[in-house]
Amino acid sequence: MKLYGEQQMIISCGEALADCFKQQDTHAFDAIIGGSPLNVAIALANAGSKSALMTNISTDQFGDMHVAHLTKHRVNCDYITRSEHLSGLMFVQYNPDKSASYNFYGHNSAELNFDHQNLTSSIDHQVTCLHFGSFSLVCGQTAQSFNQIINTEKKQRVISVDINIRTAIEPNMQIWESKFQQLMQSAHILKASSEDLCLLYNLESFNKHNALDILQQWDQAGVCISVITDAENGAYAYHQGKLIHRDAHEVTVVDTVGAGDCFMAFFLNKLEQQNVLDISAISTLSTDQLENALEAGLKAAAFTVEQKGAIFPSR
Repeated sequence: MKLYGEQQMIISCGEALADCFKQQDTHAFDAIIGGSPLNVAIALANAGSKSALMTNISTDQFGDMHVAHLTKHRVNCDYITRSEHLSGLMFVQYNPDKSASYNFYGHNSAELNFDHQNLTSSIDHQVTCLHFGSFSLVCGQTAQSFNQIINTEKKQRVISVDINIRTAIEPNMQIWESKFQQLMQSAHILKASSEDLCLLYNLESFNKHNALDILQQWDQAGVCISVITDAENGAYAYHQGKLIHRDAHEVTVVDTVGAGDCFMAFFLNKLEQQNVLDISAISTLSTDQLENALEAGLKAAAFTVEQKGAIFPSR
């Protein structure tokens, strides 16, 4: 529990990358700071939360860009280690439907080599939530470290997970499926996109009935807050035996990159605002509080998809 007068902190755990976006007119690539967990940390800070990033970052020029970018956006860097491993590069190309395809260039790169034993700071008592996601959950030394952190911390801090599958980095779906089954036993908050779930459950399409079946499975496994985002179809959750659905906001989609990260950040921020993002309070969540958090996430994501690049709203 936080002490009176102190602001809670949320740590987003996972990779910082250089996202290299292909320009349609020149076919050149522009390098932009990215990585799903880094995006969540920055969007949390924009939302008004005290946030930090936990990862390993290279000492190369891209790594220096990452740290400068995080500092500019008021993200705490106390849980970052640095090493001489090179930064991973993610090359991004847009599809006709405004979604994106990814190719990863990194072998034994920095974000795969986070060792929590190298941290100079222990996790502060202000930290009430640890959020995990993307390929840091399944790749390299980082995955081993995060697994140990989750097992150590899950009884005293909220564990939040957005599986955020990246087959460009780890194409073996059996690894993702095994990790997801493991996370279902540890996560207090579990979120996945309909795209992720079609991969995990081998579904040809996704609908409301799929959502109910899957969310009930998560609920029976012991997950406290279960959420599925389904692009223009909004978001689903399951609470107290009832399926909850909130419609997406009607917008003109420019770019979907970062939308899921933005949703996650503002969803967590709203739970924090309502004083339920705490291990001693999360089980008291009401349906209204859950709906408020879904709406906050959807509203923020609607802003992001109207921007070019992973641009997040402020509170």
